[in-house]
Amino acid sequence: IRANYGVKKGIYMYEVKILENCKVQMPETKPENRSILRCGFSPPLSSLFLGDTADSWGWGGTGKKSHNNNFGDYGGPFGEGDVIGCIIDIDQGSISYMKNGQFMGVAFDNVPPTAAETGIMPHLLLKNVKVKCNFSRKTKWFDPPGDQVKFFEEAPEDAVVVNPVDHPQNLAEAEFILLCGLPGCGKTYWAQKHMEANPLKNYLLLGTNSVIDQMKVMNVKRQRNYADRWQELISQATPIFNKLVEIAGKTPRNMILDQTNVYQNARRRKAASFSEFGTRRCVTIVNDEDQLQQRTEKREREEGKFVPVHAVNQMRSNFVAPELEDGFTNLEFPELPETDSRQSIGNI
Repeated sequence: IRANYGVKKGIYMYEVKILENCKVQMPETKPENRSILRCGFSPPLSSLFLGDTADSWGWGGTGKKSHNNNFGDYGGPFGEGDVIGCIIDIDQGSISYMKNGQFMGVAFDNVPPTAAETGIMPHLLLKNVKVKCNFSRKTKWFDPPGDQVKFFEEAPEDAVVVNPVDHPQNLAEAEFILLCGLPGCGKTYWAQKHMEANPLKNYLLLGTNSVIDQMKVMNVKRQRNYADRWQELISQATPIFNKLVEIAGKTPRNMILDQTNVYQNARRRKAASFSEFGTRRCVTIVNDEDQLQQRTEKREREEGKFVPVHAVNQMRSNFVAPELEDGFTNLEFPELPETDSRQSIGNI
């Protein structure tokens, strides 16, 4: 989560209090890793995975600071009931923190000078926690570490930067894109390129594959038994994905749903969850057989993702071309033209 406003000069802080660690069933995860807050700063239009990239900086509840996916000890752990103060000094290019009113020292001193142009914004990464933020001196939990440190609410207009991404005010202003196509056809690639080309849209990408990717150990290459465990992985990921769709359909934000969606009934059911979105696009990726085979082999080789043949064949036999009546305002066929795509789907 990134704030709507940031700063481009001066020294400013905000506070975040961990109200509650959500009760979750994660038997394979260590208790201390089940509920985590990572807080810090990033410029607009950067990755929302705080601390994983070169342009974001965070401190997490495990007692690790993170930047560019590099983790180091800092400040000790924190958790439920603690209040963390996050301080950005644009002029000195540094980030510091407080814990329950105690100054923890400088965590980072490598915020680039370009921050004075792009601005830097408060940023939280949450995992099974409920938090409350404070940007005002009037509602502070603790005093700043010095008179030179102001709360974000005190920033003058010439120091403030507005987050430029779209923030739909209601569902009617939001856009929903449902991807449709066989495994390996290029749906995820299309979504990633579309998101890169339209950063101000601030799309949220939802899919069982993205859920499964979050289930693997970070920075460890996927095991080559993806096909053997496919049913197990899908069984674990599907209820999580369904819950995310339920939440997303009530949230005014631009969404991309990345699944095969070749079954007409399932496609209509998912589209119905977003029926109040003003724009509902169905983007169908259809390739010729040679290209589909090449892309499938490339995905297996580079990502270790092997969807069982019987599962793919079942999808092929049930592939029905989408219609506006499925619940969409627009149909798009970005590769093969629509007539050729429909004919190809009919011949599968």
